[in-house]
Amino acid sequence: MKPVKSIVTACLIIPAIAILAFGPRSDQDLPKDRVIVDYWEKWTADEEAQMREIVNEFNDTVGKDKHIYVRYVSTSSVNQKTLVATAAGVPPDIAGMWDGNLVQFAELNALEPLDELAAEYGITSATYKPVYWNACNYHGHLYALISTPSTIALHYNTKIFADNADKLRAVGLDPTRAPATIDELDRCAKALDVVDEKGHIIRSGYLPMEPGWYVTSTHLWFGGEIWNPATEKFTFTDPKVVAAYAWLQSYSKRLGKDAVSEFKSGTGNFDSPQNPFLIGSVVMEQQGPWMANYILNLKPSMDGLADSKGDDFNLPLADRLKRLQWAAAPFPSAVPGLKDVTVANFDTFVIPRGAKHPKEAFEFMAYVNRQDVMEKLCKMHSKNSPLAKVSRDFLEHHKNPYIQVFEDLANSPNAHSVPQIPIMPEVGTEMNQMIQTLVLHTDVEPLTALQNCQDVLQKKYDKFMEIQKAREAAGVE
Repeated sequence: MKPVKSIVTACLIIPAIAILAFGPRSDQDLPKDRVIVDYWEKWTADEEAQMREIVNEFNDTVGKDKHIYVRYVSTSSVNQKTLVATAAGVPPDIAGMWDGNLVQFAELNALEPLDELAAEYGITSATYKPVYWNACNYHGHLYALISTPSTIALHYNTKIFADNADKLRAVGLDPTRAPATIDELDRCAKALDVVDEKGHIIRSGYLPMEPGWYVTSTHLWFGGEIWNPATEKFTFTDPKVVAAYAWLQSYSKRLGKDAVSEFKSGTGNFDSPQNPFLIGSVVMEQQGPWMANYILNLKPSMDGLADSKGDDFNLPLADRLKRLQWAAAPFPSAVPGLKDVTVANFDTFVIPRGAKHPKEAFEFMAYVNRQDVMEKLCKMHSKNSPLAKVSRDFLEHHKNPYIQVFEDLANSPNAHSVPQIPIMPEVGTEMNQMIQTLVLHTDVEPLTALQNCQDVLQKKYDKFMEIQKAREAAGVE
C-alpha cells in the first residue's frame, strides 16, 4: 500500500489550507467525560437534519453509556477536505463520502482497513446485500460501511399513461404497465412525445439526459462493461457499449439536438415544483428511491393527496398504491432475458488513515448499521436498505410505496456497483464529456467518441498506477 504522506502530491488536490475551511473547533459545550469523535458529512438540508437526529440519538444512548460523543459537521467538498486533512495528519474520525471515491482513497492509503473492527462487531458478508458488501471491499480488505444506499429504477407517470392509453395500444403497448424492453421504452416514448409544428418539444415521453445522472451507466442495460479488472483495461469499444451510447444519441437524432437542448434549458430545477417529471413535461425517467420524497413534498397530488402532510404511512400498502399517479419498475434492458439491471450506489462511512479514535468511530458506524437504526435512516431518506435483512414494517410502511421494487433490484444478480477503478472520479468526468458530445453533435460517431474516451482514460490509469507502484517500491514517505 502507498504511504499516506504521498497523497497530496499523487492527486494534485487543493492546498492543505483547505482543512481550515471548517473554522476553529470549540470544545466549550462538549461533554468532558467522553471521547469526541469528529464526523464530517456531505449532506445538507433535510438529509443533514435526518442524520443529525440519528447522531443525537446515539449520543443520548450508546454514546452516553460508552462515553463517546459524535461531533457532526456538514461540509461541502468532503472528499477533498478529508484527503487533504489526512495528508496533513489531522483527519476526522469518520468521513461520509461517495462510493466513487472509495477505491481511490484505498489505493492512496488514505483509509483504515476495517476488517478487525467489523469482525469484533459481528459485521460480515452476511450483514449486507452482496452488491453493497462487495463494493465496500477492495483487494481483500473492508474499507467502508454504508450509511444509505440506492438502486435506480424507471419512474413513470401512470396518469399520462392512462390518458394516452389509445396511443400506447396503437403501438402494441399495455398502458397499465411499464415498458419491459428498450424497444418498448422507445415506442412508448415516441407515442407520448408532444412536439409542436416548429419542432419544439412540449412533452417528452423519455429523454436520457433528464435528469441524466446515470447516463454513464447506460451500457449496463445493454449487457456491456467499460472495465476489465483482470487485464486492467478499459473496454469502451465493446460492441455492447457502443450500442448503448448509440441508443442514447438516437434520442437527439430523432427529436433534434437543438430541440433537446432548448427543452433541457427550459426545465425547472430538480428540487423544485417545476421539476419536469412532477409537472408532466417528462413522462418517464431514471431515478432512485428518494424520488418519492420529492413527489410527496413538491407535488403531493401525484400521491393522491391534498398536501404533503396528508399521508398516513400506516395505511395498508395496497390502499396507498391505488391512489398514486406514478409508479416505479425495473428500467428495461436491451438484451433478451437480461432482467432487473440496476446501478447500486451508496453513501459511505470511512475512517481516514491516522484518525485519533477509530474504535469509538466504528462504534457509531456499527450503531447506524443496526437494523432498526438503518431502517429509520433509510425511511427518512426514502431509500432502500443495504442490509440483507429487512423488516416487514420497512416494506409496508416506507415513505416510498414502491420500496419493494428497489429492494428487489438491490438483490438482483444484475445489480452493479461502481467499477473498482482508482481513477473513477476522472472516469465519470470523461464519460460525461463524451456523452455531451454525442447528444450535442449528432454527426459524431459513437465508436469514435468511445475510442477517444478509452484512450484518454487508459493513459491516465496507466500513469496513475505507474506513479503509485514507483512510490511503493521506493518507500516514499
